[in-house]
Amino acid sequence: MRFLLISDTHGKLEIINELAGHVRADVVIHAGDFGFCDDGSLERLSYREIRMHVVHSDLQQTDKERILALSRADMMKAAMKYRLLGEFQSFLNGKESFQVPVYAVWGNHEDRDVVERLFRGEAAVENLHILHHRQGYRVGPAFVYGLGGNLLPGSKMMQRPIAGGGGKIWSTLSQYADLVKTVEKNAEPTGPRIFVSHVSPGKEPFVELVGTRTRTDFTISVHMGAQTCMVWNPFAVSTFEEAEKRLQAGFDVVNNACVDKAEPDISWAAEAFTGIFQINIGTFLTT
Repeated sequence: MRFLLISDTHGKLEIINELAGHVRADVVIHAGDFGFCDDGSLERLSYREIRMHVVHSDLQQTDKERILALSRADMMKAAMKYRLLGEFQSFLNGKESFQVPVYAVWGNHEDRDVVERLFRGEAAVENLHILHHRQGYRVGPAFVYGLGGNLLPGSKMMQRPIAGGGGKIWSTLSQYADLVKTVEKNAEPTGPRIFVSHVSPGKEPFVELVGTRTRTDFTISVHMGAQTCMVWNPFAVSTFEEAEKRLQAGFDVVNNACVDKAEPDISWAAEAFTGIFQINIGTFLTT
């Protein structure tokens, strides 16, 4: 089975079919910032997010500067004229389709309203399968699962899914807890496991901890900030003690930040840490 790994299309979705055909992919895995926006998204995005769509567009620099000098209302008109939010509406309408199955997490730059409709099954696109905290998929011999959004330890992580607004989405503690349960319930004891995360475990040790906790064989991610593809196993480039210490540090950062922000009556937060994450790290690394 041949996989195409891709991310950060930001609504420029024709490239998925083009690349899948070019490499003869059977399956596409997308690691977020897909471009989950529709015709109503401009009204919901923050001014800053709309400006970012202009800045990172394919328009000529002179056109970008002209549009960025406009009022919000006129900037929205220009964004609609040039389709700066991408092509996803055409896929929602059925005018466009994916030629091979696509398995995707959402990123941190998405319209939460669109993501929620996909999550609830109120909107669907042929051959598009959304990976989230309550849904993984068997793809050939593998179990593919994942969670998108940014990782922001603290009060934002204590919100309930799906958290975000204005064109931003972040992951939450309850989602990570649900993800672990989903894998434990649905993944086969044997066969490869593929964990898809928008946030890279190379940047956030807590994500690596979740991958290790779910006994993933491969993690596919982006959001590193470098324009380079990186492949590594922390236990191959570090001593066991160093790798274990990094995982523990990642856990402590999220645990301490969330505990400090938790309200006394949020019992699920303590349950999530105690019952799912707060275990002997060395035990499940060696099993």
